[in-house]
Amino acid sequence: MKHDEWWREAVLYQIYPRSFADSDGDGVGDLPGVIDRLGYLAELGVDAVWLSPFYPSPLADFGYDVSDFQAVDPSYGTLEDFDELLRRAHEHGIRVVVDLIMNHTSVEHPWFAESRSSRTSPKRDWYIWADSRPDGGPPNNWLSAFEKCGPAWTFDEPTGQCYLHSFTPGQPDLNWRNPEVRAAMREVWRFWLDRGVDGFRVDVAHRLMKDAELRDNIAELAHARRHVSHPLGRQRHLDLPETFDVLRDLRRTLDSYEGTFALGEVPISDDRRLAEYFGGDGMHTAFHIAFWEQPWRAAAFRETVDRLAAYARPGALPTYALATHDISRTVTRYGGGGRPRVAAAMMTTLRGIPCVYYGEEIGMADAPPPLDGLLDVDGRDGTRVPMQWDETGAGFSRAAPWLPFASDQHDVNVVKQLDDPDSLLSLYRRLIAFRRDSPALRRGEYRSLDCGGDVFAYLRSVPGERLLVALNFAPHRTEVALPELPPHGRLELSTGTGEAGSPVDPRSLSLAPDEGVIVRIGGTP
Repeated sequence: MKHDEWWREAVLYQIYPRSFADSDGDGVGDLPGVIDRLGYLAELGVDAVWLSPFYPSPLADFGYDVSDFQAVDPSYGTLEDFDELLRRAHEHGIRVVVDLIMNHTSVEHPWFAESRSSRTSPKRDWYIWADSRPDGGPPNNWLSAFEKCGPAWTFDEPTGQCYLHSFTPGQPDLNWRNPEVRAAMREVWRFWLDRGVDGFRVDVAHRLMKDAELRDNIAELAHARRHVSHPLGRQRHLDLPETFDVLRDLRRTLDSYEGTFALGEVPISDDRRLAEYFGGDGMHTAFHIAFWEQPWRAAAFRETVDRLAAYARPGALPTYALATHDISRTVTRYGGGGRPRVAAAMMTTLRGIPCVYYGEEIGMADAPPPLDGLLDVDGRDGTRVPMQWDETGAGFSRAAPWLPFASDQHDVNVVKQLDDPDSLLSLYRRLIAFRRDSPALRRGEYRSLDCGGDVFAYLRSVPGERLLVALNFAPHRTEVALPELPPHGRLELSTGTGEAGSPVDPRSLSLAPDEGVIVRIGGTP
């Protein structure tokens, strides 16, 4: 592996800064708080952190409505704090990836303030404006991705036109067909790259370009708020071929900074189309969105992993996550017990880049919304509660947190798990350490195996190392028959009570309920 392709073997860790660690006692997490916890992240073994937005924002979409792309919101600290975070993270051997929001700005961004000032504004064409229909309705039938926000258009009284917003009315879409917008955003990329960031997570990368004629979506797709596939054609406000021109421009900029990369958020339902977004001359990798949408069934996970693997370019690696700031946590969706442990083993052993959402390593669950109602327009508050460092909450902040903790914080917290060798946190540490020491897991080939039952089994191999991963999704003991494998092996790691180093026959495994194992094939008899 080339040095500048470090990301190919990395384990990422997503931090939602508002909820990770508060250094100044105002109940809101901040960048100095992240600095204070770098030692914890280094001991966990992660290679890079992805920071969700920390830019100035009026919080219409909790930071994804940016009012200044080249600054730090005072609630999170200062640019000097960010520079210190970069320096200290790099000292720990941890890279820093930041969120790149290119589809839209905040309504409070100076660009939009100038754009909406008059129809003759020099920046009018920096955003997408259109006249209402003759009946006074929106310019077309496009819908906001958020159901509560209705159409993707808002009428702006001062100039008598509507502006496009794929999300909230507080997030007007930029017009990427305008060369001035491209030049301005290129400056944003370089601003952060010059400061030393190691890459970008590209927000909604598939939405950047819109139909130049602003035509209605066909009737069969008029209901769709998110990407759907249809034999009659695509939606006209996302996933357009011209989007790749923007992503190639981003890639050229990244390639001029050694060791940087782009991770795309591309929530589209067509894996064949998703595979076009990464591994070529655009983004380096992209989240496999369908992966985290599967039910708790081995066959479902196997099918979605194998399908994308079949479509992906040679050498291309997807990024695997099971929770983010946008989706419910693993424990909430799949349940507790051994399941989070199996999920951890799966995510860290597949051929791809694992991304751990903060708190997943201790088994945090979603929390109910605040008593005074939801803060987030799309109801995602429960996935963003503060990190449970200890049972009192003092490890997060000495003040009341901006969102209440989950009710299980007394039992599910870092302090309680830190020195417990059987804890989920200890398992994550072992998995990440084993992955780091295993050429087969870092860069090996992947092949799934037919084994029956509710078991997902696959081989990871390079010359000199061959591993079998077998994951039992069933709540009962399962016998696994793999007669094609050699007779000798050694148990390297179990998510349950299996003893590492024990000899096993890979041809015939007995897996406990909700147990995952890593077996080295070819060990001594």
